[in-house]
Amino acid sequence: MDVTLDDGRTIRLGPGQADALLGAAPLPDAPHVWSPVYLGAPGNAALIGLGLAERTSQGFLGLTPLGHDVRARLLAPGEGRATLDPQLPDAQRRALLVALAGPATGRGLRERRWNTLHAAYAAVFLFAAFRLPSTDASLPVLVLSTLALVAAYTFSVRLAEGARARRDPRRALESLSGRYVLPEHVEGEYRELLERARRAVDAVLCSEPHREGLLLDTVRNRVVLAETEWTVARGLARLSDEAARAAGTPVAGERSRAAAERARAALAGERGHLERRIGLLEEYARRVRAFEDERDDAASAREFDAIADRVVGSGAAHGLHDEQLASLVRAQELALRLSDLTADGPPG
Repeated sequence: MDVTLDDGRTIRLGPGQADALLGAAPLPDAPHVWSPVYLGAPGNAALIGLGLAERTSQGFLGLTPLGHDVRARLLAPGEGRATLDPQLPDAQRRALLVALAGPATGRGLRERRWNTLHAAYAAVFLFAAFRLPSTDASLPVLVLSTLALVAAYTFSVRLAEGARARRDPRRALESLSGRYVLPEHVEGEYRELLERARRAVDAVLCSEPHREGLLLDTVRNRVVLAETEWTVARGLARLSDEAARAAGTPVAGERSRAAAERARAALAGERGHLERRIGLLEEYARRVRAFEDERDDAASAREFDAIADRVVGSGAAHGLHDEQLASLVRAQELALRLSDLTADGPPG
């Protein structure tokens, strides 16, 4: 799987590395350290080699800023990212995210193992076909041996097909169809509301203060914001479907006209409720941005103050040197005057 960054670089993720990044979570004792899913020593070394992870001073394996960037792109590949049910188990969540992000193609190690197994069965089958008839084995033994080989081969083929089916991303998309919302599930004005909610949530969860644990409660932020985004996305998807259904239903008379007014009022009321919730998300995101801007402003002010202090300090040294130079000049002038006084006067 290839992930392209803003600067044009492409990070190529190997088997399991996307899962490891998507499954990253903050450590209980160090919430600012996001640890990827354990891949074993070689897998962890590969993440470190790509610059996606590093060892902390305590020895924990945590994501680097580049790792966070790649993970964010896997989670949110642009405006069209999915909103997932926060109650999904971790394994299903990772499988769904990998499927939505577009899994890498090509044969994996497990598939190559199955192909090797098939070749071994074929070799044994050919050996039996050419060698067993020339032996003293009876016909029933030959038949049973052949049937056993065919049965073993068939069983291995079915196991391989089952393994490929379980790895097929479409299986995750189909089996978990009610546990995620895509932009195409929401139409028209409702999609714009969904994007507003997602942008607000991303602004908080992708902010430096959140990553560094500077907000009030990092864990609560993730839980509450994910739950809020999910309820908003699910509500907007439902409203989009109901609005489309209402628009396609003909108004045949007075009763249907009154019912249509009631349906429109219900849709407007539910939309207003969701808009107010989105407004709260956006207000929270604005406050986080204001905090981040204030922190950056304070850091810049400290740097400017340090520059001014260094310049003033060097100026004080210049003043000392100037005083020494002036003293030297005065001493030289005095020496010259003394020389004039001690010089031989005019003859008497």
